[in-house]
Amino acid sequence: MAASKDRPRWNDLPGPVRARIARLAGGPVVAAANCEGGFSPGLAARLHLADGRRVFVKAMDCAAFPFQADIYRDEARVAAVLPAGVPAPAFLGCDDDGGWVILAFECVDGAEPVRPWREPDLARVIEAAREMAAAAPAGPIALPDRPLRLGGWARLAADDSRLARLAACAPWAAAELPALLALERDGIAAARGSSLVHFDMYAHNILLTPDRVMFIDWPHARLGAPHVDVVLLLSSAVGDGVDPEPFVRAAPQTGAVDRRAIDGLLAAHAGFCLAGGLGPAEPGLEPIRAAKQELGLAALAWLGRRLG
Repeated sequence: MAASKDRPRWNDLPGPVRARIARLAGGPVVAAANCEGGFSPGLAARLHLADGRRVFVKAMDCAAFPFQADIYRDEARVAAVLPAGVPAPAFLGCDDDGGWVILAFECVDGAEPVRPWREPDLARVIEAAREMAAAAPAGPIALPDRPLRLGGWARLAADDSRLARLAACAPWAAAELPALLALERDGIAAARGSSLVHFDMYAHNILLTPDRVMFIDWPHARLGAPHVDVVLLLSSAVGDGVDPEPFVRAAPQTGAVDRRAIDGLLAAHAGFCLAGGLGPAEPGLEPIRAAKQELGLAALAWLGRRLG
């Protein structure tokens, strides 16, 4: 999956936006290094401040990408309420004037996992996901009220152009839409729960350091079943040639989960991804559409093997 290469750099931003970022970061910016990972069309940069500190900042132009700006706002709401102990960079604040949304975080000296996935890295991330789920408090967390990022076969089946693209890249899925719809319903029901779920736990949202695993980009976090993050993570590794089944059997989050619940989650995940990945893309967001298609087809490939 290729990240967006049209992301603005520090010197591309309007002067007033750079001034707002410096105020949010807490000091004058003397250098900026763009981060190439991820898919957002907004600024994503490690800033070096005059006092020697470093801060990670992301900023989105609301006029150019209004839906993406709303996602940044969701991320700010989630970051502000994440429980202590969750392996995520510290949230330093948000500045939103309706024109640009700016978020600032602790700067973590880490790197995305190497792709293709290496099995020791996957094992580290799955264990960190277990610790993350255990860190959620007993009471509710005030997370944004958006639908789960699961399900989409009915939407796809109702669109002839999407359906034609599905038949070209996954003919068995196009022929089995009623079965996939039924599985999807089961998977969405089984995904409900009270654990903190990242819901976007892919390599581009993970930083590995020598002794830590950090999860970044939290706008889609919801409460759900702890197996959700593990299954979605493993589905993304299938495209790298990783056999996910040993991890499913070994992981505490998935080892005792009913087989149909995992099959259903894969169906619901693939439906969501392909409903977006096989449709038209807003200009500037083409890498997001391509990533959804890749993730959806990988989930389908795993589901097809599980269904025999």
